[in-house]
Amino acid sequence: MPVIELDVLIAFVNKADRLHNIATEIFNKITTGELKGIAVPTSAYIEYELILKSRGYSENVIRNDIEAFKRVKNLGEIPLTSNIIIKASKLRETYKLTYFDSLHAASALLYDKTIVSIDEAYQRIPKLKVLNPKRIITH
Repeated sequence: MPVIELDVLIAFVNKADRLHNIATEIFNKITTGELKGIAVPTSAYIEYELILKSRGYSENVIRNDIEAFKRVKNLGEIPLTSNIIIKASKLRETYKLTYFDSLHAASALLYDKTIVSIDEAYQRIPKLKVLNPKRIITH
């Protein structure tokens, strides 16, 4: 199942984001079943929460956003497991990824080896297929 990363989540909720229309189309295609097997790693929700918290958003706003993601029909979730944490540690050591990028990449690698993101850091991981969000809506 392809993993969508934080940048797609943020683009979906932020109308000013340059990827907003693309993210909206991705979520629409997930909801209708046109895009199948798409999931969000729990780590992306945690990163999303921390970013909003650091920007002063209330717990209510943050919780409402996460609940809205959970209500998206056909959108899966990849739980954060000890195997993901161990794999992420190895990725940080080998590819110098940030903490959260390593967790998202590890989630993708342990599931179907595909991540949907514009983050170029993922390009350094040879066994990880990186799909630009624009590409998945044109297939």
